[in-house]
Amino acid sequence: MRSTIKTLSLLALAGTFLVTACKKKEEIIPDNPVTTNGTTGSTTSTPVTPTAVTPSLSDADGVCIATKLNTTMSIPNTTMTVNTVIGSAVASLYSATGGTVLTDGGTVAANDSALAKQSNNAYIFMPKSTGISYNSNSRWNVSGNGTVPAFSYTAYGFPGTPTVNNVTSVSRSAAFTMTTNSISNADSVCFQITAGSKTIFKIKGGNQTSHTFSATEMGTLDATSNGFLTITGYKFNTNTVSGKKYYFINLSTKNQMVSVN
Repeated sequence: MRSTIKTLSLLALAGTFLVTACKKKEEIIPDNPVTTNGTTGSTTSTPVTPTAVTPSLSDADGVCIATKLNTTMSIPNTTMTVNTVIGSAVASLYSATGGTVLTDGGTVAANDSALAKQSNNAYIFMPKSTGISYNSNSRWNVSGNGTVPAFSYTAYGFPGTPTVNNVTSVSRSAAFTMTTNSISNADSVCFQITAGSKTIFKIKGGNQTSHTFSATEMGTLDATSNGFLTITGYKFNTNTVSGKKYYFINLSTKNQMVSVN
């Protein structure tokens, strides 16, 4: 099974999930311990929010993605912090197998929360507060329309919560090692740094707990006080309906804001 990678832009602090187009594609077999490098971005230095790298699979008739964004927020005027999980969802239903043209699939819901169909036929759930409440699974219901059959499916298993380096700054002139705890139930893990308009990432097998970005890779990042370290775990499910193959990806992701100097 082969796939290409594109990015989904996730506004972490506001809890808003926005879809963006990819600027560079790589190859990965997501349920095997292979590795993938990547860079994205332009030459501008406009700060952007972090991106969660997710796969778009070449044999898919549709991809449904459920995301748990794990955030740590400070309580104003105290030294206390609180951990919050924000649930989001996106769905892409294609007019042809492995295509890029989205089609109308009727109504789409994740865990009984309706996704809003956009003008380009992308389906997005934009969370308010903590968004969709996922437990150990994501449940999908698609009413169908034309080439998209009606189906319901439960995608079992979210990866465990990643951890991210507890640092406040990283240097663009030195190698940097990102580390996480062992992420249970993960098929793949992505180590990622976003700074300004630039992102570097490495996707590795689900049992991996660290990755070192070289000084050369770090040097491609923009200098910013609003950079992010992001680690994402992936769990993949598939379902075939009326001869069409649909992928269901459960993500668990965590960010750490840093200065990139």
